[in-house]
Amino acid sequence: MYFEGMEMSDLYQLGRRLAEIALEGMGAPALNLAPGEFLVLQDLFLHRRSTVGDIAKRTGLAQSRVSTSVRALAARDWVTTAADPADGRKTLVDLTEAIRAASEQRRAAHADNALTTALAGVDEEERDTLLSALARLHHLLVTDHPPRRFPHTATPPTPQ
Repeated sequence: MYFEGMEMSDLYQLGRRLAEIALEGMGAPALNLAPGEFLVLQDLFLHRRSTVGDIAKRTGLAQSRVSTSVRALAARDWVTTAADPADGRKTLVDLTEAIRAASEQRRAAHADNALTTALAGVDEEERDTLLSALARLHHLLVTDHPPRRFPHTATPPTPQ
């Protein structure tokens, strides 16, 4: 067995690397998307027309980061914005139909291809074991667990 313990910083770096592999696999670098912009697009794809505040809650991004991403995406004609008729202070955001269609195609790609490329130096049996373990981890740690913002999950250090 390989696992001899993992430091928390190693776990964090693994998560970041997996996020990079996913973004690369979905073509985010070719689209020149910042990670926050990608998360806003993903959220709108899954939840459709939403307020900036609702997007912030679901993604765990700061509302100011969502607003900045929405402005950048609107400038590219990837999202539409409108005042919320129920509350004019709020902004409703949605994907354009062209971006929704392109997103459907990108999401259809399977992670196996990107992970197989990333694990090119590993033999087929070990790669299959690792891919199965990642699928199981996803099921256990992600399914039915909404993202949380770091400030709400972090415990401040106790004074010495």
